[in-house]
Amino acid sequence: MPDSEPPPIIVTAPSGSATITLAQSPVNVQVLSGAALARQHHANLADALDSALGSVTLGNGTGSPYQSDVVYRGFAATALPGSPTGLSVWLDGVRMNEPFGSIVNWDLIPINALASVEVLPGANPLFGLNTLGGALVLTTKNGVSNRGLGVTIQGGAFARRAVLGEAGGTLADKKLDWFISANFDDQNGYRWYSPSRVGQGYGKLRWHGTVSHAELGMVWADSRLAGTQGLPVALLATPQVAYTWPDTVANHQLVINLKADTMASDTVKISGNVYFRRSNSRSVNSNASLGAACTSAAYVCSALAPGGSALDLYAHNPFDPQANYAGGLPIHDYTGGITTTLIASHTAQRTFGGNALVDFDTVVAGLANDLNLGGSIETAVISYAQATALAQLIDHQVLPQPWNLRYGSNAGFRGNPLIGAVAIQSHNDAANLFVRDMVKLTGRLSLTASLGYTRTRISLSGTNTTFLDPAGSFIWIGVDGTTYYDPAYLGARSWDEATGMLATVSVPRGGVAGPQVDPVNGSHVYHRFNPAMGAVWNPQPEIGLFASYSEAMRAPTAIELACADPARPCALPTGFNGDPALQAVVAHSIEAGLRGAIMRRISFNAAVYRTQVSSDIQFIYAPSGLGYFANLGRTARRGFELGLSADWPTLQLSASYGRVVATYRDSFVDAAGDAITPGSRITGIPAQSIKLRTSWQAGRGVLIGANLVAVSRQFAHGDEANIHPAVPGYAVVNFDVQITPSRRFSLFAKITNLFDVHYATSGVLGGDIFTGTSTQFRTPAAGRAVLGGITCTLGKHGREDG
Repeated sequence: MPDSEPPPIIVTAPSGSATITLAQSPVNVQVLSGAALARQHHANLADALDSALGSVTLGNGTGSPYQSDVVYRGFAATALPGSPTGLSVWLDGVRMNEPFGSIVNWDLIPINALASVEVLPGANPLFGLNTLGGALVLTTKNGVSNRGLGVTIQGGAFARRAVLGEAGGTLADKKLDWFISANFDDQNGYRWYSPSRVGQGYGKLRWHGTVSHAELGMVWADSRLAGTQGLPVALLATPQVAYTWPDTVANHQLVINLKADTMASDTVKISGNVYFRRSNSRSVNSNASLGAACTSAAYVCSALAPGGSALDLYAHNPFDPQANYAGGLPIHDYTGGITTTLIASHTAQRTFGGNALVDFDTVVAGLANDLNLGGSIETAVISYAQATALAQLIDHQVLPQPWNLRYGSNAGFRGNPLIGAVAIQSHNDAANLFVRDMVKLTGRLSLTASLGYTRTRISLSGTNTTFLDPAGSFIWIGVDGTTYYDPAYLGARSWDEATGMLATVSVPRGGVAGPQVDPVNGSHVYHRFNPAMGAVWNPQPEIGLFASYSEAMRAPTAIELACADPARPCALPTGFNGDPALQAVVAHSIEAGLRGAIMRRISFNAAVYRTQVSSDIQFIYAPSGLGYFANLGRTARRGFELGLSADWPTLQLSASYGRVVATYRDSFVDAAGDAITPGSRITGIPAQSIKLRTSWQAGRGVLIGANLVAVSRQFAHGDEANIHPAVPGYAVVNFDVQITPSRRFSLFAKITNLFDVHYATSGVLGGDIFTGTSTQFRTPAAGRAVLGGITCTLGKHGREDG
């Protein structure tokens, strides 16, 4: 079987209970089986999608292998809070997009529990909840199709150690079946200071009655990930180095999902699910953007002392380099005069949701109808807290300063180390109702029409508290023009470079004692009717032509609403300000194509598509790295894709080509003052991708495989005007071999990036704090890596009928 061969049915509703055959789908669906997922031993689902599916590319800006952006037809499912999203991800009817920011944490999805992955393209109203460019539908394994025990132990480059296990079986004369899986992955990472530790578990229990079925599924995951950001192009010759560090995120998740279905009659089936999802995320991010405020060789961050920077309190007397008036280590780098911050955040999310579907198989006027009535609801309560504190940069490591918060005692730091703190509560409610009907006009021609209604309500409450200004000054001007000061610094001494004398901090004229507390409040409601229609014609059983049109809406996320003021930009994933209104994003998709098979051994598919997006939301980067979200008007993604696979007794081949032209369709001015004209390319989206895969049965029990992933160039984030050199494209070859001496044991090895190509999948414009220049940053992808392992199976382990 070729790696990309689809199963005979696809899922067409979040509940996973409404199905149509692949030949009846009016869009170019791609399916990846569980066997294909396991065959190449990918660490996470994002890498598996990039390796096997057409029109899919990866972008990674963090350096962590578990935090990639999956870009499909120009829309992303991203792991970075605040990045615009356009893909929805469903696991057995549970929405895996986080309520806060709609991100997807790939480290929380257990890849060895998946039976199949289906990619449904287009603006799909059946899935609601921000499905602009497509939906990923993940189906888990069960104890009937996956009986027995399997354990895989693997290790290799970057000190990687991993164990994966799964087991399944039946009970009570097959009225019950069960399946469990667990895996653990620990690695140091390709780059310095970028270790990953991921633990995942999954369990399912199913009951089979005469006309009813029920199942209980649980997902658990716990991870700690670290990355080291992008590098200025001048440092890319040594891709393993870190620019600044640490940058870590720790994720924890628990999902409980109860599903059931019953045949109410011979022609009516009722199905649904309810779920609870709890997720927590803690992150620490190094931030050296304060370096722009430190220009003096005397380490004075502002010439305005004593009314200037809190960091001046750590300045050295230029006549006595050993003296330190703060009584401790200085907050800046000794050699570069650079000051930094550490940003710590905690996000806690509790989500309740469910899906329901009534499926009618009826005959009306002599025509077969498959009528579906259904919907989904989801409500989430979110708590978000963040603190930004002064820190010190020693070499490239950002360290918290051991300040004495009880100022006035001893000779420690006198003042408040916090620049700012954010505390937000968000309540999100979303509902989606739809009706869908497929009519078979003839045995070869069918029409499908659907109408969905989506409603989303987002409420925000909280505060954004300022203790120091973004450059560390203890005197600052508020948005309302008021002069604020932090009273914690009164009486402290600082070095005034202008006078060459020590000065004592005093109350500024007309100053108001801080902190400055700004509310982050608001309530927004978005709703829309979204239609879709499609047609499929199969002139021959092996050949099918299809066409479709669909619409969908994406509501702004709480992160986007809280960072939408150009006058008060923020840094992702940090900083929230006011709550300006943003418009909902609406996508209009049209697609046409064909698929078929030749002599049952060669299958093919082709499609052309165009998605027009109105009121698109993008993050507008400034050269400082700060930015804001804004509705930019219209954008478009248009392109085509081709797929081909062939299956012979000892040789399997597959190939895919995808092209997407993602452009801005309206003019605007970015945060750097550059004018963006219609036709400019959207940043971070490569125009072309090629995937090639071959598997050769070299002998009994010996399978050799190789694949090629080639991706064209892309413009870096922050270069919406397309005036800077693009991030170059790349081509990477991977090799794998599997030896199976017996049914119980198999040995495998793989080499990724066989030719050790130096390349990057993501870029952003920014300022190099060590040189004081503006440059492009790129995040180096992993070099050559070797992985090997052994798999042991006991009992009958694999797919069987029933």
